[in-house]
Amino acid sequence: MRSNPLGSFVAADTPLSHIDARVKLLLLLVFTAGVFACQAAWAIIVWFALLALAMYAARVKWRSLVRAVRPVTVILLFTLLANALVLDGHGDIAIAGPLGISSAGAIRGACAVLRIVLLAGFACAVSASTTPPEISDACVRLLRPLGAVGVPVADIGLVLSLALRFIPIVAEEYGRIQMAQRSRGVRFDEGGLFERVRVWASVLTPLVVGLFRRADSLAESMASRCYADGSSIEIPARGLCRSDWVLLIAGIVVTCSMVLTGVLGW
Repeated sequence: MRSNPLGSFVAADTPLSHIDARVKLLLLLVFTAGVFACQAAWAIIVWFALLALAMYAARVKWRSLVRAVRPVTVILLFTLLANALVLDGHGDIAIAGPLGISSAGAIRGACAVLRIVLLAGFACAVSASTTPPEISDACVRLLRPLGAVGVPVADIGLVLSLALRFIPIVAEEYGRIQMAQRSRGVRFDEGGLFERVRVWASVLTPLVVGLFRRADSLAESMASRCYADGSSIEIPARGLCRSDWVLLIAGIVVTCSMVLTGVLGW
C-alpha cells in the first residue's frame, strides 16, 4: 500500500479507481446519512469494517486517516468533553463540586467522534481513488436534471473543478509561508491565546492576499480566452456499467438494512 497526501488522488490501479465517480459520490452521501442514522454500537463496528474495506480497495493507509482528523482534533476533544462533563452534580464520576463525568454523555460524545472519523475515512477513500476532473464531471452529471429548471449546472461544475484544483495549491502555499515564518524565528507553539492568534495572522494574511492575487490572474486568463457562461454546453449522457450498479445497489441495501435494523430494534 502507498501513502497519499491528504485529499489528493493516488495514481494507482486500485479496485476503487475503476468505479464510476458518480457511484462513489452517491455512496458517500448514502453512507454519511447512514452513519448518523445508526445509533447502536454494533453499527459503528460494522461501519468501521466497511471503512477498512473501502480504504483497502483505494490502497489508502490508516495514517492518511490520522492526518485527515488531525486538523480537527481540538473540535473532536471539545465534542467529547461537552458531552461527558456535567455541572449539575449528577455525574457518575465526581471531579470537583458539581463537576463530574457522565458515562452516558461520554458514550454519546465518543460515538459522535467516531462518526466524524468514519466520514473523514470514506472521504479519503473517495478522493484518493478519484481525480478532480472526475469529481467535477460526476457532480455535473448528477446535477444535470436541475438544468431543466434553469440551474447553471455547467458553471457549477467549472467552479467545483477550479476549487478542487486550488486545494493542493493552497496547501502548498500555506506550508511554504509557514516554513518561511519559522525560518525568521516565529514560534507557533508558544505564548498565550492572543499571542498565538497574532502569530498565525502572519501566515493567514499573506495566504489570503495570495489567494486574491491568484483569483485575479485566473479571472484575467478566462476573460482573455473569451470565456462565456456554460448554459449552452450539452452534457452527453453516459451510463453505468454492471459493476457500478452492483456496488451502488449493494451499498444502498446495506445502509438501509442497518438503519431499519436499528429503528426496529432487531
